[in-house]
Amino acid sequence: MHPCGRERGVTHMRGWSLAVLCCLGAITGLSATAAIRQGFVPGADGVRLHFYQAGPNVASHTLLFIPGWRISSEIWRRQLRYFSGLGDRVIAIDSRSQGGSSLVYAGNDPEDRARDIHRLIVNLHLTHLILVGWSQGVQDVAAYVQGFGTGALRKVVLVDSPVSDGPSDVTDNPAFVARVLKGIGVYSRDPRDYSAGMMRAIISRPGSASLIAALTEESLKTPPSVGISMLVQDLFTVDRRPILRKFDRPTLVIASGESPLLEQQRQMAAQLPMGRIIVIRHAAHAVFIDRPGAFERALETFITRRVTSRGAHS
Repeated sequence: MHPCGRERGVTHMRGWSLAVLCCLGAITGLSATAAIRQGFVPGADGVRLHFYQAGPNVASHTLLFIPGWRISSEIWRRQLRYFSGLGDRVIAIDSRSQGGSSLVYAGNDPEDRARDIHRLIVNLHLTHLILVGWSQGVQDVAAYVQGFGTGALRKVVLVDSPVSDGPSDVTDNPAFVARVLKGIGVYSRDPRDYSAGMMRAIISRPGSASLIAALTEESLKTPPSVGISMLVQDLFTVDRRPILRKFDRPTLVIASGESPLLEQQRQMAAQLPMGRIIVIRHAAHAVFIDRPGAFERALETFITRRVTSRGAHS
């Protein structure tokens, strides 16, 4: 996770049938060809996952976007439109305890979210799949590969976060741990102020005030007790670096040139069996918001072409 994403009645539904709860209608303000539909699908443990979807149900490529810590799938709105406009099937989910998905007070670690990803892939019959994880979503993708392998995947994209070092950070990176703990204290005392500041830190694109406000409201759907548990489990409980050896599909790392964790992301890309990295300059943590054109070109090229160089800048 980025340092702001790193520093930065329970609705536990039981007994869901395996039928997907269908679309609730198109999001307003979009053309018919780019209509974004929303729906729900059963995850693991009876959790109900909210998702947005655009594009045809049968396509040459399916993209599944996994969001960051307490971030709603709303953040992927432009990518839903862009890639569905190319004829791809595009899905963005709210992870459990985030956005419109079920809130649970236990079972909020990356391994639990990986089981949700697996159930969603099965229940929506996803094929030709490119799995895209950003920030906390990078941990979820790593946990998915560890738990379920890569058989359902065509390619993988990891956006602006290294996988976690786990407990070793306590001794190897004490200053980082101290920053995270200090941030947790601020978050627990004033969740709204902390969340608004986090959104302003991860999005630097001018004119994003309305998006920042909307994402802040969505982030507050996750109670601080749950958010703190998620963050600690994301960062400090499991060393996910050994999982990188299991990424036996082409894997693209897209990193912000401003990231304080850029070197760790370069090291991660070097450890991936089929990895490469693209660095997008002049962008904060949400590189797909700050530099959407550069992000989409990088992802589109990776999806449609065989790229052999191991590093690039934009």
